[in-house]
Amino acid sequence: MKKTLVNKVIAAVLAGTMIFSLAACGDKPADTQPTQGATATQATATKAPDPTKAPDATATPAPTPIAITISLPSDEEHLEANELYDKLVAELNTYLNANITWQWQDQATYYDAEHLGLKLSTGDVADVLVVGKDASFLSAAEDGLFWDLAPYIDDYDNLATIPEATRQNASANGKLYGLPRSRTLARNGLGYRLDWLNNLGLKEPTTWDAYTKMLHEFTYGDPDQNGVDDTVGLGIDSWTGVWNIMMTWFGVPNEWGIDANGELIYKVMTPEYKTALKAFRELYEDGVINIGQEGIGGADYDFINVRAGKARDNILRTGLAGSGVQVLDDQRKVQTYFVDQGLYGATNEEGGLVYTLQGYVDTGLGALCYPTTGMNNLIAISTKNIKTEEQLRAVLNVLNKINDGVCLNLIEYGWEGETYDLNSDGYVRLWPATDDDGTVHEPVASAKYKNGFNQVIPYFTAEANARPVSTQVGGTPVTDLEQKLYAEDIQYCVPNYGASYTSYFYMAKGSDLDAIINDAQQAYIRCEIDEAALDAAIQQWWDAGGKTVTQEMNKYFKESKK
Repeated sequence: MKKTLVNKVIAAVLAGTMIFSLAACGDKPADTQPTQGATATQATATKAPDPTKAPDATATPAPTPIAITISLPSDEEHLEANELYDKLVAELNTYLNANITWQWQDQATYYDAEHLGLKLSTGDVADVLVVGKDASFLSAAEDGLFWDLAPYIDDYDNLATIPEATRQNASANGKLYGLPRSRTLARNGLGYRLDWLNNLGLKEPTTWDAYTKMLHEFTYGDPDQNGVDDTVGLGIDSWTGVWNIMMTWFGVPNEWGIDANGELIYKVMTPEYKTALKAFRELYEDGVINIGQEGIGGADYDFINVRAGKARDNILRTGLAGSGVQVLDDQRKVQTYFVDQGLYGATNEEGGLVYTLQGYVDTGLGALCYPTTGMNNLIAISTKNIKTEEQLRAVLNVLNKINDGVCLNLIEYGWEGETYDLNSDGYVRLWPATDDDGTVHEPVASAKYKNGFNQVIPYFTAEANARPVSTQVGGTPVTDLEQKLYAEDIQYCVPNYGASYTSYFYMAKGSDLDAIINDAQQAYIRCEIDEAALDAAIQQWWDAGGKTVTQEMNKYFKESKK
């Protein structure tokens, strides 16, 4: 397929939300500077020079600082003339062993297509810039405007911690043309009522059998002890992502897996897919999901009639259901609501947890979590001025070291006694702040000095380079648990092995293919069709284009392995 046609096809479908959809973005025109030759190839973090100590005459001289331009969006107007901005720029240059020219564009216009699209089409880009994984960027990358970073990132201690699932989602046909900016990866899971468990004498469920038993007892065992048949086990809404989360527990691929022959296989073609659907169908048959029972609101509360995202508000917070499956921050809000309303003895004190969280349940296959993409846009390095591998490694060293905890603290907090102090528990308290005695601490200049700098941080940090101090995250039993699960469950996230490949047939016909599967899946779970009809729908999907999509995906998959 000719590139012009490919680009037209991609551009025509970018607005759609599909398995392989890409997020569009734009950039500001930026003047670039020639990059000086550099030899900064070290991959490990180093401490900023201590100005109170004399230089060590026997030490190896530091590599020549690399001069680079970095183009970024800034959320608010930058106060570049103020003292703290200049101080931050100078200290970053010292720590990163670089001479950086920062190019700022208002967040509101940075991602406008007329800016980034024009820059990408002409090649007039900064040395380092934030981009979206969209058609314009991919076309420019495939034409050689950006480095493929996949062969290099494992040489750098912080960048090497980028999870495989995130790498797959950030890649394009086997190439990693930019560093993904981290977002919560292990975000999906479940929640359930601890007080109901205690009323029924049950333990917290870690297996599917225990979980389904809990759902049955939550439905039929009078968990709220009011003597009325008015509860259900699992409270969900019309958001179909709930099935994807639970499918993963059964070993269903995260969209695309790898079969016994080492080829990509779409999830509906695996035996695990039907195993999972049969388990969900049993939940429906047993009546442990909100399917319009009179005791919990009737037809209006059948999950297909509840607007996506409203299960928390309409079913879980109201005490109609005892468990939910969603993103963990959604489920956490059930507990915070109980605390705010003074319900069921829920408090922010130890022992006050009424609604708890889990990342998964084990169906016999071990820990498996359905991840998010784990990223928000990319940090790309252009080949315009960064022409040699030596220069590339110098830039990667800068982007690696900016993830060091010391550097993160400098960018986000500033300086102790000047822009923040530590509270009695040792956590960072950003200024302006007021002490108990009324003393007001104000930064010496507007805190806007740091706006935008965090846009170039990938936020992947090796344990050895952790922050010296930090702001307090969580602070209540449920928020602490939420953060704990985010960190612990990353290792269990299932990659989408097809995320970095694009079927152009799917991009043109994907919505029709998706509809075949989605309609049949819901109908099967709701006992409206039998297994033979489900098999027929899967065959229809295959004949209508599923086969073509699979062939295209495997073509690019195999080419990337050469």
